[in-house]
This record gives sequence, C-alpha cells and structure tokens, in this order.
Amino acid sequence: MVERLDQDAGQQEIAVTIVDTDVHPLPVSTDVLKSYAPTEWVDKIWPTGNAVSPVPHFYDTPDSYKTMSLRMDAHPPNGGVAGSDPDFAAQQLLVEAGVSIASLEPMCDAQLPQAEHVLKSTYNDWLADVWLDKHNAHGRWRGSISVSAQTPELAAREIERWAGHPYLSQVLITPQTRGIPFGTPHFDPLFAAAARNGLPVATHLMGQTPFELIPLYPVGNPAHWHDFFASWPLLYVSHLTSLVFDGAFDRHPDLRVVFIEGGFTWAMPVMSRMDRIWEARRGDLPHVRRPPSEYVREHVHFTTQPLEDADTVGFREYLEMMDLGDNLMFSTDYPHWSYDAPEYAINRFPRDQRERIMRGNATALYGLPATVRALPGERTDRLP
Repeated sequence: MVERLDQDAGQQEIAVTIVDTDVHPLPVSTDVLKSYAPTEWVDKIWPTGNAVSPVPHFYDTPDSYKTMSLRMDAHPPNGGVAGSDPDFAAQQLLVEAGVSIASLEPMCDAQLPQAEHVLKSTYNDWLADVWLDKHNAHGRWRGSISVSAQTPELAAREIERWAGHPYLSQVLITPQTRGIPFGTPHFDPLFAAAARNGLPVATHLMGQTPFELIPLYPVGNPAHWHDFFASWPLLYVSHLTSLVFDGAFDRHPDLRVVFIEGGFTWAMPVMSRMDRIWEARRGDLPHVRRPPSEYVREHVHFTTQPLEDADTVGFREYLEMMDLGDNLMFSTDYPHWSYDAPEYAINRFPRDQRERIMRGNATALYGLPATVRALPGERTDRLP
C-alpha cells in the first residue's frame, strides 16, 4: 500500500524552489469518474466505457500502446495507471524529483459540445475532491478548471463556479477548436470570466482523443504519433498570431495565456515575423496598437517541456538571444515517458534565467506561496 504523505502535520516549512507547470493526473477508473457525473449523463458519455478516452490507434510510443505514453516506473505499486495515485505521484515528483509545487492538467475532451462541457465539469469535481482535498493536506498540488472551448458561455459559468477555490489556479482548454482561432470574439465570454477572476487560460493538446479531433494538416491527418507531436507547435503558432492580430489582448487587457507542452523555441521567430507584418500592414491592424512581440511578452507564457535536445552551450546562447526568461515556466510532463527531470532541465537554461524559469515566473503568474510544507524524506537543499 502506498504511504499517505499528508499525515504528518508537524513538517517544517521549506522554500519553493521548483514549480512544475505540467502534470497529468488520471482517475483510478472510469467508475470513479462516473460517480462525479450527473446521473442522466453517465450512459451518454460512457456508453462503451471507452467512448471519451479511446486508445489512439496511431499512438506508437516507446512503450506498449496500453500504457498510453506513460512512464513504466510511474505505475503505482498497488496497480493502476500512472498518475492515478496522488500519494505515489507525490513521492516520485515532490519528494524524489524535488518539485515544490505541481500544476495539474487533466486530459479530457469529447466531440459533442454539451457532452464535453459535462465531462470537463465532472473532471473538475473529481480533481477538487481527490487531488486538491483528500490528498492535498500538504498544499502542494494546484489544479486547473477544465472547460470546453466549444461552449464559451457554459465555460464562463464553470469558471465562476470554481473561482476562489484556494488550489485551482488556472483555466484549461484544448486547442482543437474546430477551426476557430483563439483571438476571435467566439471565446470572449470564456476569456472575460478568466480575466475577471485573475485566472490564466492554459491550453494543452489532448492527445488521447478520437481521431477526428487530431488537428488536420493541409496534407491530411498525421499517420503516426511522432508526426502529430512534432507538428504540435504549428497549432500554437496559429492561435498565438490570432490572439494578437484578432485583438483578444486589446479586448481583455488582463488576459494571460499559457501554451503547455508545445515547446517554445519557435516563439522568437514567430514574434519577429509578426512584428515585421505589423510594421508593413498597420493600416489593416488599427486595433493592434503596439508591436505584436510586446503583447506576447506581456500576456503569454510557455512551458519548457519538451526541451530541445541540442548542444548545451548553443542552446543557452539561443535562449539568451530569445530573451524570454520572463515568459518561460519549467514543466516535466509527469507521468509521461517524455518527462524532463528538474536536474536535467535546469542546466540547459542560462544561469541568470534559471530562478525565473524554475520558480519565479510561475510563482508570480499563479500567486503561489514562498514556502511549502516539507514531506517525509524530502531533501531541503534543492535546486536552483
């Protein structure tokens, strides 16, 4: 049996040194999730037990298809899927890896708008009860309010339902938006509710989706997981340019957006290109009152995973040239096999950016505390 890590009430306070902005919790079983769903929706959302989160037939990862890209060593010793046991996850991520605070992003979506709204609302009830209450006496899990981008008005209501929860620190939407870019007024109710409540809007591609929800490229659907994963940033580029050029940040000056698990090395050339377009076509963009790169630096954050596997010196030089030290937030992608360990990641960042990337930017964006309760067996001399 996995030891509960939140039982010792006398633990000392330790400084927050590492904030992980991308961790994926999973329910123990579909039946557990069903227990949080409205009764009338249970048989509609889960008619076969596999209608919402099927195993994608193109998801060819280094491990078995049954693990769905999850680390083999992250499966709880008592059985179950990796990421389904909050205490075992805390042992691996918080105690052994040295993460001070972890932001949780459940992976869930559905094809029909109303069904997706209900599904995400169900996940919110489950996450708040299991991960943020029963297994969060240490206060080191932070959660996301999952909402459907297909139904912005219902999303706004769901945001208001959870706003003020002490451990829900952002809104989470999927970027598969049926061809509607983020900057269009379609999303205004959602963005307005998030900004009004001081909650950043994070987006994370939901890879465990029906095939129809995988982004369609001009050359057709991706045939394999590696095609899909390598092209992921292209979807984020489209949404980022829309947020700036379609005026979302002008309509919502307090809006903050987080692009999760799409990398970040693409940001600088995209910002530069947008600035050149803006200078040449300002007559077409009267509502864009500043260079696009200024909007990005003020309103947008990127998480670091997956880090480029490049020469360390050259990579640091490129990061220094990008000058995005205030916009990057460390992430591991636990419990997936593509996990970036803190001790691996920190040495890839320029020395003068490390504290901001590993801790400072996320602490400021999410309003996180300066100290947390130490867990049994945890080292107190962590990086950075």
